[in-house]
Amino acid sequence: MSVIVGIDLGTTNSEIAVIRDGKPEIIPVEGEPIMPSCVGIDPGGNILVGRTAKNQMVAAPEATILSIKRKMGENTRISLADRSFSPEEISAMILTKLKSVAETHLGEAVTEAVITVPAYFDDAQRKATRSAGELAGLKVRRIINEPTAAALAYDHDLGTDQTVLVYDLGGGTFDASLVVVQNGVVEVKASHGNTHLGGDDFDRLLMDYADDLFFEQQGVRLKTDLKAANRLWAAVEKAKRELSDAPYARIREEFILSDLHLDLEIARTDYEEMIRPLLEKTMDSVHRCFKDAAILPGAVDKVILVGGSSRTPLVSELVGNAIRTETHQEIDPDLIVAMGAAIQAGVINGQKTHSILVDITPYTFGTRAVGMLDGQMREDIFVPLIRRGTALPAKKGEAFATMFDGQKAVDVRIFQGEAPLAEDNIFIGNFLVEGLSDCPAGNEIVLTLALDLNGLLQVTAVEKRTGLSKTVTMETDNGKAPLDLNAARENLSAALGHAPATTADASQTTDAKQALINAAKDLRKRAGVLLDSIDPTDAQELRSLLADSQKAVSNGDADRLAQLNESLSDMLFYLED
Repeated sequence: MSVIVGIDLGTTNSEIAVIRDGKPEIIPVEGEPIMPSCVGIDPGGNILVGRTAKNQMVAAPEATILSIKRKMGENTRISLADRSFSPEEISAMILTKLKSVAETHLGEAVTEAVITVPAYFDDAQRKATRSAGELAGLKVRRIINEPTAAALAYDHDLGTDQTVLVYDLGGGTFDASLVVVQNGVVEVKASHGNTHLGGDDFDRLLMDYADDLFFEQQGVRLKTDLKAANRLWAAVEKAKRELSDAPYARIREEFILSDLHLDLEIARTDYEEMIRPLLEKTMDSVHRCFKDAAILPGAVDKVILVGGSSRTPLVSELVGNAIRTETHQEIDPDLIVAMGAAIQAGVINGQKTHSILVDITPYTFGTRAVGMLDGQMREDIFVPLIRRGTALPAKKGEAFATMFDGQKAVDVRIFQGEAPLAEDNIFIGNFLVEGLSDCPAGNEIVLTLALDLNGLLQVTAVEKRTGLSKTVTMETDNGKAPLDLNAARENLSAALGHAPATTADASQTTDAKQALINAAKDLRKRAGVLLDSIDPTDAQELRSLLADSQKAVSNGDADRLAQLNESLSDMLFYLED
């Protein structure tokens, strides 16, 4: 049985873990349990990942990148020295380093992983994370939410039924989740958060504070000089960590700018007042969780603090006072997410563990339609199909009708959010269903949204009277073109100086790929014979599989085609019986 690892791909730090003898074990990277999520290029053009990359950040800020997680899902390129990379490629470098370390530690190849993401990561960010895993040569078996992973780790360790609030404040993101653990089942009842709030923001506040004092004393700004700014960042980050355990810390850097020195003291009380407004924002998310889950704070048995930034004493004070429950950090808040990911990996791999995971979607997904709002007829009413808090996987359908006689096409538009008007929500994507029947207005179109266990969205529209259908996997409309994995592999491999990484299932020979295509053609022929004689529900599902199969052939996706061939074969065996 091949190993499946659990990875916490963090904003500031990343960790990798595996189940050993029924327990999660953190795999050390260069002797440390955590690895900075930092990538750089040295003067010789070599890629640096982890501690060595972070060590050169002060000397070569233009050739070093940290906190790439905040860019995941964006249409952007990252400049490192004279090269440029996508956020997925940078993250893949981090994953490649973790994968290599795990293989050395375990003495065997590592080709599969469970990777965690913030609960409030949207569809594009989750897809970008999956793509990064594929670029690193990993088959991503599951993407799970970080607070969910934390709850898994605690239940695995303690094993009692309870209602848990997971407060996860990391380097770049924040999530709050209400989790019910009962009879070995970990069920997420509600999640809320902010993908741009975390320790990085605390660093910036400290940098502003120190920069202002330095300007008062010396008349120059440190933040206007790139190297001085990075030295300032390193100094305030160190002070921030010290303030978790001490009432005072010094921010000190000699010769930070020319012959000028930086040397100042900051009190924890001043620092905590500085970050209090941001921490109060996190409490807004906590209260939203209670409202969504219809659970009172008094019902919470345990509050788990997760993420390095949760070590700040003010966090425990604010959360504890609001919930009136003691906060817990028995498991290292930097490691707990990776441990939970490893536990879920163990479940997938058939290893004995204590917990079963039931995750939810933190977003509502729906479409735009004509309807009434405040007594007025509007064309942009948001119609929810899959509501926030629905357990995953989820599949919801609704019938809609054409507006005009002889209408030949419908434009299906999908949105994410809670606002009553579609345009006030996040636009996910759209597609046309063309060639509709020539009939009066009211022709029914059945729209079905499906979210898988990774929170990825698939949309199907079917003309009820004919079965005409179209199925697409939605991409967010943020100007980001789908990532060309082959081109990204080549770019990444050139940077790392080795052959392109591929997942074990993707390394198909030309002959094997052709065999899959031939099998798909045979299955389509067999399906075509049955479509007019089977139950409409079965016919709809069969058409959806056929559409996916054709798309996989067009995209040259052998891995996906193999899965679809197996699904089609199983369904035809049932229908032909």
